[in-house]
Amino acid sequence: MNAKDAVIAAFATFSRIRVPARLLDAVDWRDGAALAGFPLVGVVEGLAMLAWTLAASWLCLPAAIAAAVFTCLPVLVNGGIHLDGLCDVADAACSHADRDRKLQILKDPRAGAFGVMALACYLLLFYSLAAGAGPMQLVRTSIALPAALAFSRCLSGLAVLRWPKARPDGMARAMAGEDDNPPRPAFRALAGQAVLSGVALVALAPAASGPFAIAAAAAVLAWYHRFALREFGGVTGDTAGWFLQWCELAMLAVLILGGMR
Repeated sequence: MNAKDAVIAAFATFSRIRVPARLLDAVDWRDGAALAGFPLVGVVEGLAMLAWTLAASWLCLPAAIAAAVFTCLPVLVNGGIHLDGLCDVADAACSHADRDRKLQILKDPRAGAFGVMALACYLLLFYSLAAGAGPMQLVRTSIALPAALAFSRCLSGLAVLRWPKARPDGMARAMAGEDDNPPRPAFRALAGQAVLSGVALVALAPAASGPFAIAAAAAVLAWYHRFALREFGGVTGDTAGWFLQWCELAMLAVLILGGMR
């Protein structure tokens, strides 16, 4: 696996950004290539959100409009793949069924009532944070977003590599390889990017809120570990998306509220 393969595999898997077929055909998908490049998708998503906040501030757009587009931009970049995981996990966890049935619900492409409610609550919280920040505060927060979104994806990827898988098939197993030993190239790439993005987050976050954002991400990660093993016996692609959304919401809350002091 090389860096080019990791970037192409990651954007083809985790984003709506089109990758030419001739590049995809030459990619070596082994050794967790898509996970190794996963944080870079977060960087691009964060840069898009930063560009929007700068444009909204320059145009003096109302805070509600700026916040609405800010909330929708991640879906435009990643195609809603992680929100889909949030919905599926909410449906499964709230079913109060046995573990096998919960895993079946995760594979169901239809959204149930609990998934819709979880999605509505998530988007409302995300929007309210952005709308309450104000234009300039949102710009200051967005400067740290590329690092924050990369860091959350590092944690999600490392969890997929290291933690037990709930199913012998599925996306998480395919990404992590055939056994429980994580592919070393992907693990090293994610660990290195976690350090770099964490340092960048501390340096760029407003009002010294970076360390607290990292602490919030770590707290959500600990919650995720306990939740995934208790409810499903391990992680899946859906639980990885579920974690990513709540982790990023927690980090955004810390960055915005911490920057208001």
